[in-house]
Amino acid sequence: MDDDLRLTVGRLLEVPRFQLRLVAGAAGLDRPVRWAHSTELLDPGPYLRGNEVVLTVGAALGDAERCAEFARSVHASRGSAIGYGIGDVLPESPQPLRAVCEELGLPLLEVPPEVPFLSFTEWFAEQMATSRTERHGREETGRLFQLVANGLASPEALRSRLDEAGLSDESLAVLAVPSTDLPERLDTSRGAVLGVDGNIALLVVGSEEHATELARSWGGVGGIATPGPLEQIPQALAEAISALETAGRGGTIVRAADLATFEGLLSRLERHQIAPFADQIARPLTDHDAVHGTELAETLRAFLRTDGAAGSAARELHLHPNTLRHRLSRIKTLTGRDPLDFGDRVALAIAMWAVRGDR
Repeated sequence: MDDDLRLTVGRLLEVPRFQLRLVAGAAGLDRPVRWAHSTELLDPGPYLRGNEVVLTVGAALGDAERCAEFARSVHASRGSAIGYGIGDVLPESPQPLRAVCEELGLPLLEVPPEVPFLSFTEWFAEQMATSRTERHGREETGRLFQLVANGLASPEALRSRLDEAGLSDESLAVLAVPSTDLPERLDTSRGAVLGVDGNIALLVVGSEEHATELARSWGGVGGIATPGPLEQIPQALAEAISALETAGRGGTIVRAADLATFEGLLSRLERHQIAPFADQIARPLTDHDAVHGTELAETLRAFLRTDGAAGSAARELHLHPNTLRHRLSRIKTLTGRDPLDFGDRVALAIAMWAVRGDR
Protein backbone atom coordinates (compact mmCIF):
# COMPACT_ATOMS: atom_id res chain seq x y z
CA MET A 1 0.00 0.00 0.00
CA ASP A 2 1.24 3.50 -0.73
CA ASP A 3 2.73 5.37 2.20
CA ASP A 4 0.22 8.14 1.49
CA LEU A 5 -2.50 6.18 3.28
CA ARG A 6 -0.67 6.11 6.62
CA LEU A 7 -3.21 3.51 7.79
CA THR A 8 -2.83 2.14 11.30
CA VAL A 9 -4.52 -0.65 13.22
CA GLY A 10 -6.40 2.00 15.17
CA ARG A 11 -7.75 3.50 11.95
CA LEU A 12 -8.72 0.05 10.67
CA LEU A 13 -10.86 -0.42 13.77
CA GLU A 14 -12.89 2.60 12.67
CA VAL A 15 -13.86 1.13 9.28
CA PRO A 16 -17.61 0.41 9.59
CA ARG A 17 -17.80 -2.50 7.16
CA PHE A 18 -15.47 -4.72 9.26
CA GLN A 19 -17.15 -4.28 12.67
CA LEU A 20 -13.87 -5.24 14.35
CA ARG A 21 -13.50 -5.57 18.12
CA LEU A 22 -10.18 -5.12 19.88
CA VAL A 23 -9.69 -7.78 22.58
CA ALA A 24 -5.94 -7.55 23.30
CA GLY A 25 -2.74 -5.71 22.40
CA ALA A 26 -3.99 -2.13 22.56
CA ALA A 27 -0.38 -0.94 22.87
CA GLY A 28 0.10 -1.66 19.17
CA LEU A 29 -2.78 0.37 17.74
CA ASP A 30 -0.36 2.77 16.04
CA ARG A 31 1.23 -0.03 13.98
CA PRO A 32 1.04 0.70 10.24
CA VAL A 33 -1.08 -1.59 8.06
CA ARG A 34 -0.67 -2.08 4.33
CA TRP A 35 -2.41 -5.40 3.52
CA ALA A 36 -4.31 -8.43 4.85
CA HIS A 37 -3.23 -12.08 4.68
CA SER A 38 -5.36 -15.10 5.65
CA THR A 39 -3.75 -18.33 6.86
CA GLU A 40 -4.23 -21.36 9.10
CA LEU A 41 -0.50 -22.10 9.35
CA LEU A 42 1.10 -22.09 12.78
CA ASP A 43 4.14 -20.32 11.34
CA PRO A 44 2.95 -17.84 8.69
CA GLY A 45 6.19 -15.84 8.90
CA PRO A 46 7.74 -17.02 5.61
CA TYR A 47 4.67 -15.75 3.74
CA LEU A 48 4.50 -12.31 5.35
CA ARG A 49 6.20 -9.16 4.08
CA GLY A 50 5.42 -7.03 7.12
CA ASN A 51 2.59 -4.69 8.15
CA GLU A 52 -0.21 -7.14 7.42
CA VAL A 53 -3.34 -7.97 9.36
CA VAL A 54 -3.01 -11.76 9.64
CA LEU A 55 -6.48 -13.33 9.44
CA THR A 56 -7.28 -16.76 10.85
CA VAL A 57 -10.27 -18.77 12.08
CA GLY A 58 -7.98 -20.55 14.55
CA ALA A 59 -8.25 -24.05 13.15
CA ALA A 60 -4.66 -24.83 14.22
CA LEU A 61 -4.77 -22.98 17.55
CA GLY A 62 -5.95 -25.85 19.72
CA ASP A 63 -3.91 -25.11 22.85
CA ALA A 64 -1.91 -22.41 24.60
CA GLU A 65 1.40 -23.54 23.10
CA ARG A 66 0.07 -23.31 19.56
CA CYS A 67 -1.51 -19.91 20.25
CA ALA A 68 1.84 -18.62 21.50
CA GLU A 69 3.72 -20.07 18.51
CA PHE A 70 1.32 -18.45 16.06
CA ALA A 71 1.32 -15.02 17.73
CA ARG A 72 5.10 -14.94 18.11
CA SER A 73 5.55 -15.85 14.44
CA VAL A 74 3.27 -12.98 13.38
CA HIS A 75 5.08 -10.58 15.73
CA ALA A 76 8.56 -11.64 14.61
CA SER A 77 7.55 -11.16 10.96
CA ARG A 78 6.42 -7.57 11.67
CA GLY A 79 2.75 -8.38 11.30
CA SER A 80 0.58 -5.48 12.39
CA ALA A 81 -2.28 -7.38 14.01
CA ILE A 82 -4.13 -10.68 14.16
CA GLY A 83 -7.71 -10.81 12.95
CA TYR A 84 -9.50 -13.79 14.53
CA GLY A 85 -12.65 -14.90 12.71
CA ILE A 86 -15.13 -15.96 15.34
CA GLY A 87 -17.91 -18.49 14.71
CA ASP A 88 -16.16 -21.10 12.55
CA VAL A 89 -14.15 -22.81 15.32
CA LEU A 90 -14.88 -20.86 18.49
CA PRO A 91 -17.50 -18.23 19.41
CA GLU A 92 -14.68 -15.95 20.61
CA SER A 93 -10.91 -15.72 20.39
CA PRO A 94 -9.11 -18.16 22.75
CA GLN A 95 -7.86 -16.75 26.04
CA PRO A 96 -4.27 -18.03 25.58
CA LEU A 97 -4.07 -16.12 22.29
CA ARG A 98 -5.33 -12.98 24.01
CA ALA A 99 -2.72 -13.36 26.73
CA VAL A 100 0.26 -13.66 24.42
CA CYS A 101 -0.96 -10.83 22.16
CA GLU A 102 -1.32 -8.60 25.20
CA GLU A 103 2.21 -9.54 26.27
CA LEU A 104 3.61 -8.74 22.82
CA GLY A 105 1.60 -5.56 22.31
CA LEU A 106 0.22 -7.19 19.17
CA PRO A 107 -3.40 -6.12 18.51
CA LEU A 108 -5.87 -9.00 18.42
CA LEU A 109 -9.07 -8.15 16.57
CA GLU A 110 -12.20 -10.27 16.50
CA VAL A 111 -13.83 -10.46 13.07
CA PRO A 112 -17.60 -11.20 13.11
CA PRO A 113 -18.90 -14.24 11.17
CA GLU A 114 -20.71 -12.14 8.57
CA VAL A 115 -17.49 -10.44 7.42
CA PRO A 116 -15.58 -12.63 4.91
CA PHE A 117 -11.80 -12.43 4.92
CA LEU A 118 -11.89 -11.66 1.19
CA SER A 119 -13.53 -8.31 1.99
CA PHE A 120 -10.30 -7.17 3.66
CA THR A 121 -8.12 -7.66 0.59
CA GLU A 122 -10.83 -6.10 -1.60
CA TRP A 123 -10.96 -3.05 0.68
CA PHE A 124 -7.19 -2.65 0.75
CA ALA A 125 -7.10 -2.88 -3.05
CA GLU A 126 -9.76 -0.15 -3.27
CA GLN A 127 -7.74 2.05 -0.93
CA MET A 128 -4.61 1.56 -3.01
CA ALA A 129 -6.42 2.51 -6.21
CA THR A 130 -7.98 5.57 -4.57
CA SER A 131 -4.63 6.63 -3.16
CA ARG A 132 -2.91 6.37 -6.53
CA THR A 133 -5.69 8.34 -8.23
CA GLU A 134 -5.57 11.08 -5.59
CA ARG A 135 -1.78 11.23 -5.66
CA HIS A 136 -1.77 11.51 -9.45
CA GLY A 137 -4.34 14.32 -9.29
CA ARG A 138 -2.33 16.19 -6.67
CA GLU A 139 0.85 15.89 -8.72
CA GLU A 140 -0.88 17.07 -11.90
CA THR A 141 -2.28 20.10 -10.08
CA GLY A 142 1.14 20.74 -8.54
CA ARG A 143 2.73 20.83 -11.99
CA LEU A 144 0.01 23.23 -13.17
CA PHE A 145 0.68 25.49 -10.18
CA GLN A 146 4.36 25.60 -11.13
CA LEU A 147 3.54 26.48 -14.74
CA VAL A 148 1.29 29.32 -13.59
CA ALA A 149 3.85 30.55 -11.05
CA ASN A 150 6.57 30.62 -13.73
CA GLY A 151 4.39 32.42 -16.26
CA LEU A 152 4.20 29.40 -18.57
CA ALA A 153 0.43 29.04 -18.13
CA SER A 154 -2.34 31.55 -17.57
CA PRO A 155 -4.10 31.73 -14.18
CA GLU A 156 -7.25 30.94 -16.19
CA ALA A 157 -5.95 27.36 -16.44
CA LEU A 158 -6.92 26.98 -12.78
CA ARG A 159 -10.48 28.18 -13.19
CA SER A 160 -12.08 24.76 -13.69
CA ARG A 161 -10.42 23.42 -10.55
CA LEU A 162 -11.56 26.46 -8.57
CA ASP A 163 -15.11 25.98 -9.84
CA GLU A 164 -15.09 22.32 -8.81
CA ALA A 165 -13.99 23.33 -5.31
CA GLY A 166 -16.66 26.03 -5.12
CA LEU A 167 -14.11 28.84 -4.78
CA SER A 168 -14.70 32.40 -5.93
CA ASP A 169 -11.97 33.82 -8.14
CA GLU A 170 -12.26 37.22 -6.42
CA SER A 171 -10.59 36.31 -3.13
CA LEU A 172 -8.13 33.44 -3.01
CA ALA A 173 -5.49 32.59 -0.43
CA VAL A 174 -2.52 30.34 -1.17
CA LEU A 175 -0.98 28.15 1.51
CA ALA A 176 2.34 26.31 1.15
CA VAL A 177 3.16 23.49 3.58
CA PRO A 178 5.60 20.57 3.63
CA SER A 179 3.97 17.75 1.69
CA THR A 180 4.86 15.37 4.52
CA ASP A 181 2.42 17.25 6.79
CA LEU A 182 -0.63 16.54 4.64
CA PRO A 183 -3.34 14.36 6.18
CA GLU A 184 -4.37 11.04 4.67
CA ARG A 185 -7.54 12.60 3.29
CA LEU A 186 -8.04 16.31 2.69
CA ASP A 187 -11.28 17.84 3.97
CA THR A 188 -12.58 19.77 0.96
CA SER A 189 -15.95 20.64 2.47
CA ARG A 190 -14.90 24.30 2.78
CA GLY A 191 -13.31 24.39 -0.66
CA ALA A 192 -9.65 23.75 -1.48
CA VAL A 193 -7.51 23.01 -4.53
CA LEU A 194 -4.42 20.97 -3.67
CA GLY A 195 -1.28 20.45 -5.69
CA VAL A 196 1.93 18.67 -4.67
CA ASP A 197 5.29 19.41 -6.23
CA GLY A 198 8.10 17.43 -4.61
CA ASN A 199 8.29 18.24 -0.92
CA ILE A 200 5.96 21.25 -1.14
CA ALA A 201 2.17 21.14 -1.11
CA LEU A 202 0.27 24.19 -2.37
CA LEU A 203 -3.36 24.82 -1.52
CA VAL A 204 -5.69 27.48 -2.83
CA VAL A 205 -8.50 28.20 -0.36
CA GLY A 206 -11.13 30.89 0.09
CA SER A 207 -9.63 32.94 2.92
CA GLU A 208 -6.49 33.61 4.89
CA GLU A 209 -8.28 32.36 8.01
CA HIS A 210 -8.94 28.99 6.40
CA ALA A 211 -5.30 28.76 5.28
CA THR A 212 -4.14 29.52 8.83
CA GLU A 213 -6.44 26.86 10.31
CA LEU A 214 -5.10 24.23 7.92
CA ALA A 215 -1.47 25.12 8.61
CA ARG A 216 -2.04 24.92 12.36
CA SER A 217 -3.78 21.57 12.14
CA TRP A 218 -1.08 20.03 9.91
CA GLY A 219 1.98 20.69 12.01
CA GLY A 220 2.06 24.45 12.50
CA VAL A 221 4.50 25.21 9.66
CA GLY A 222 3.34 27.04 6.55
CA GLY A 223 3.65 30.02 4.28
CA ILE A 224 0.56 32.09 3.43
CA ALA A 225 0.36 34.55 0.54
CA THR A 226 -1.55 37.80 0.54
CA PRO A 227 -5.16 37.00 -0.55
CA GLY A 228 -6.24 38.32 -3.92
CA PRO A 229 -8.10 37.60 -7.16
CA LEU A 230 -7.30 34.88 -9.67
CA GLU A 231 -5.07 37.08 -11.82
CA GLN A 232 -2.69 37.53 -8.85
CA ILE A 233 -2.25 33.80 -8.32
CA PRO A 234 1.25 33.67 -9.93
CA GLN A 235 2.54 36.19 -7.40
CA ALA A 236 0.65 34.48 -4.57
CA LEU A 237 2.17 31.08 -5.36
CA ALA A 238 5.68 32.57 -5.28
CA GLU A 239 4.91 34.44 -2.05
CA ALA A 240 3.62 31.32 -0.32
CA ILE A 241 6.70 29.29 -1.26
CA SER A 242 9.03 32.06 -0.10
CA ALA A 243 7.11 32.36 3.16
CA LEU A 244 7.34 28.59 3.68
CA GLU A 245 11.13 28.73 3.35
CA THR A 246 11.23 31.24 6.20
CA ALA A 247 8.62 29.34 8.21
CA GLY A 248 10.64 26.14 7.97
CA ARG A 249 13.60 27.74 9.72
CA GLY A 250 11.56 28.86 12.69
CA GLY A 251 8.89 26.15 12.76
CA THR A 252 6.12 28.73 12.48
CA ILE A 253 3.45 30.09 10.17
CA VAL A 254 4.71 33.02 8.09
CA ARG A 255 2.52 35.37 6.04
CA ALA A 256 3.75 37.22 2.98
CA ALA A 257 3.33 40.50 4.85
CA ASP A 258 5.85 39.25 7.42
CA LEU A 259 8.52 39.02 4.70
CA ALA A 260 8.50 42.75 3.99
CA THR A 261 9.98 43.61 7.39
CA PHE A 262 13.50 44.07 8.72
CA GLU A 263 13.33 40.84 10.71
CA GLY A 264 11.58 39.07 7.85
CA LEU A 265 14.52 39.90 5.59
CA LEU A 266 17.10 38.81 8.15
CA SER A 267 15.30 35.54 8.87
CA ARG A 268 15.73 34.51 5.23
CA LEU A 269 19.51 34.80 5.45
CA GLU A 270 21.62 31.73 6.13
CA ARG A 271 23.62 31.55 9.34
CA HIS A 272 26.95 31.96 7.52
CA GLN A 273 25.67 35.19 5.99
CA ILE A 274 24.83 36.61 9.41
CA ALA A 275 27.96 35.33 11.16
CA PRO A 276 30.29 38.27 10.22
CA PHE A 277 27.92 40.74 11.87
CA ALA A 278 27.84 38.68 15.05
CA ASP A 279 31.58 38.01 15.14
CA GLN A 280 32.91 41.42 14.07
CA ILE A 281 30.37 43.74 15.70
CA ALA A 282 28.33 42.10 18.45
CA ARG A 283 30.99 39.87 20.03
CA PRO A 284 33.42 42.69 20.87
CA LEU A 285 30.62 44.39 22.81
CA THR A 286 29.42 41.31 24.68
CA ASP A 287 33.00 40.25 25.44
CA HIS A 288 33.83 43.72 26.76
CA ASP A 289 30.71 43.65 28.96
CA ALA A 290 31.66 40.24 30.32
CA VAL A 291 35.20 41.28 31.20
CA HIS A 292 34.60 44.81 32.49
CA GLY A 293 31.06 44.57 33.85
CA THR A 294 29.77 47.24 31.46
CA GLU A 295 26.39 47.37 29.72
CA LEU A 296 27.34 48.44 26.22
CA ALA A 297 25.24 45.76 24.48
CA GLU A 298 22.08 46.73 26.39
CA THR A 299 22.82 50.41 25.81
CA LEU A 300 23.02 49.76 22.07
CA ARG A 301 19.78 47.78 22.11
CA ALA A 302 17.98 50.63 23.85
CA PHE A 303 19.45 53.14 21.40
CA LEU A 304 18.23 51.00 18.49
CA ARG A 305 14.76 50.56 20.05
CA THR A 306 14.36 54.32 20.24
CA ASP A 307 15.38 54.75 16.58
CA GLY A 308 18.61 56.51 17.48
CA ALA A 309 16.99 59.10 19.75
CA ALA A 310 19.68 59.73 22.37
CA GLY A 311 17.35 61.53 24.79
CA SER A 312 14.76 58.74 24.74
CA ALA A 313 17.41 56.05 25.14
CA ALA A 314 18.96 57.88 28.08
CA ARG A 315 15.60 58.14 29.82
CA GLU A 316 14.85 54.46 29.20
CA LEU A 317 18.21 53.48 30.72
CA HIS A 318 18.01 56.10 33.50
CA LEU A 319 21.30 57.61 32.36
CA HIS A 320 22.57 61.15 32.05
CA PRO A 321 22.75 62.08 28.31
CA ASN A 322 26.52 62.59 28.64
CA THR A 323 26.91 59.05 30.01
CA LEU A 324 24.95 57.71 27.06
CA ARG A 325 27.11 59.64 24.59
CA HIS A 326 30.24 58.25 26.27
CA ARG A 327 28.92 54.70 25.88
CA LEU A 328 28.04 55.30 22.23
CA SER A 329 31.58 56.54 21.65
CA ARG A 330 32.95 53.41 23.29
CA ILE A 331 30.71 51.27 21.08
CA LYS A 332 32.10 53.04 18.01
CA THR A 333 35.66 52.37 19.14
CA LEU A 334 35.07 48.65 19.80
CA THR A 335 33.02 47.89 16.69
CA GLY A 336 34.23 50.39 14.14
CA ARG A 337 30.59 51.36 13.54
CA ASP A 338 29.15 54.75 14.53
CA PRO A 339 25.69 54.41 16.15
CA LEU A 340 24.90 57.98 15.04
CA ASP A 341 25.38 57.09 11.35
CA PHE A 342 22.29 55.51 9.73
CA GLY A 343 24.20 52.98 7.63
CA ASP A 344 26.36 51.91 10.56
CA ARG A 345 23.27 51.78 12.78
CA VAL A 346 21.70 49.27 10.38
CA ALA A 347 24.82 47.09 10.61
CA LEU A 348 24.71 47.35 14.40
CA ALA A 349 21.03 46.35 14.39
CA ILE A 350 21.77 43.28 12.27
CA ALA A 351 24.59 42.31 14.61
CA MET A 352 22.44 42.55 17.71
CA TRP A 353 19.65 40.60 16.01
CA ALA A 354 22.17 37.88 15.07
CA VAL A 355 23.15 37.23 18.69
CA ARG A 356 19.67 37.54 20.11
CA GLY A 357 18.91 34.63 22.39
CA ASP A 358 15.55 33.79 20.83
CA ARG A 359 16.74 33.68 17.22
